[in-house]
Amino acid sequence: MVGNTVIEFIGHIIYSFTRSVAEHSDFDEAERDLELFGYNPLDDTGKEWYCQPVDELIYQEYSDRDVTTFDYLPSLKIQARLLNACSTEETEETEDEGRETGAMAWKRFRPSFVRTVFKSVYFGFLMSVLSAVFVGIVSILVYYLSFQTQLNCLVHPEKSIPNNLQWIRAVSEATFAFFFYCWVFANSLFYFRPFQISGLKLTLLLTALAFYFCDVCYRLLQALVFSHFKLTQLQVLPGNVLFFLCVCMQVCIITKHFCRGPRKKQLSLFLSLTIPCFLTSLTGILVTYFIYPVYNRQDHIFGKALIAIFAPLIYVLLKGLSRFCVQRLWRISHPGHSFVLLVPLYYGSAVMLRFLQVDFEDVEAIAVIGVIHGIAEVIERSAMVFIDHIYHQIWQRRVVRCGNFRTPRRERLAADIVIMSILYESSGVISVSGFLHLYRYFYISDNSVFQLLQSFALTTSVALAIEWFFSSLSLAIETRYQNMPVMAVWRRRWKRHIVVAIINAVVTGIWLSSSIILPAVVKSERYVGKPKDFCQMPFES
Repeated sequence: MVGNTVIEFIGHIIYSFTRSVAEHSDFDEAERDLELFGYNPLDDTGKEWYCQPVDELIYQEYSDRDVTTFDYLPSLKIQARLLNACSTEETEETEDEGRETGAMAWKRFRPSFVRTVFKSVYFGFLMSVLSAVFVGIVSILVYYLSFQTQLNCLVHPEKSIPNNLQWIRAVSEATFAFFFYCWVFANSLFYFRPFQISGLKLTLLLTALAFYFCDVCYRLLQALVFSHFKLTQLQVLPGNVLFFLCVCMQVCIITKHFCRGPRKKQLSLFLSLTIPCFLTSLTGILVTYFIYPVYNRQDHIFGKALIAIFAPLIYVLLKGLSRFCVQRLWRISHPGHSFVLLVPLYYGSAVMLRFLQVDFEDVEAIAVIGVIHGIAEVIERSAMVFIDHIYHQIWQRRVVRCGNFRTPRRERLAADIVIMSILYESSGVISVSGFLHLYRYFYISDNSVFQLLQSFALTTSVALAIEWFFSSLSLAIETRYQNMPVMAVWRRRWKRHIVVAIINAVVTGIWLSSSIILPAVVKSERYVGKPKDFCQMPFES
């Protein structure tokens, strides 16, 4: 009874806050809104996502018609209206009110409040617990493989490391780099429809392999001339430049494939595709070189807690900017695939920032920070459409009516983002906790396997229970008060979300395991117990 009252109370607060956007929707996606993006049917090249038949497109949780539609583009038919010249203004206002009432007719199809709560709890468990555990286990397997290979002999004197172990580490780092260079190619397979990149996939793959071959040659040169590991930042810089050029080259190929118009349009498309990727790199730089060092310098738990609580606010701006770029790619990306471009930023920030929470030894501190994060996540997810509406008005430099802003594409993207947020925040808890406990297993001698498993289970279960509660609360608010099709999308598209999450979890796990990131992340772990020198052949007991 208390839980229902809390959900109803919070739902009304957030609903009132975002009501100006949530109550005004135009699911016919008016032509004047698409004109803001320069839509012209004569410009179609046959490579747009809508040039071939599509499956059902989900954009509403409840509706007096199907929750799916095949009409995501404005109709070119003339829409004639017969107006009575003798009608009064009062009559016209009544017609407008009738249209607004019809737009909110979905409220009649909502189930009872109790049933909404139970459905939210059920789907919240599927997303934030069951699926998150599966993705988290994949991340932990990547971490374990990294500790056995490229993170071997971290504290061992370099001159006394056997030569075969040094080469094992060099070869493993080169092997892991392959996943970095194929990252854009793998995500593009899920971002575009197959017919859109027909003949382009081989070019992207060969480009990635060419840059990867250059990277391997440079790593071999490093191993022969400088060292097998413990390289300086200057020695690592050429490899980072190669990866940056590889991403830019692949995006240039995609840009020329879809846009053969003026340079200005090509540049606009190139920036819209690359900004989310570059913001992901900016996230890693901010966390690694600014937030973590300040966090590790704090001697008191109160200072660390403040950083852990307020650090996620930095990424609200970055996420909003990424969403805006993705929304401008409506001609080349299927509405149900647009979220793929945002996955690296959302998953990377979720994992990196979770280190600030799980790093605490005190379970009560983990619970308090988890509750604060949970409340912030509910507000951010529920107010996401409202925030994006503000971004859109700033970009257009004029007032854009709410009804024109809430289109089926944006509703579908918002639903996918909610699923991403729920899944990635929970899997980030498991991933980070597994990483820290594996580090203690390999390099801290005062912990037995049983103690580590017990600590892992306790910290993870507490954080996951909190995530489950707030995920269920978020689902109830967004489906019941905003008609966001989160549960409808998950029922039909959960496989795509999990597969994309696993791909990015592998890449993020490899990057997190690099020797450049590790010292900044686990600096506080060195004071947990007595350090242990782990240096042996991989997978030996």
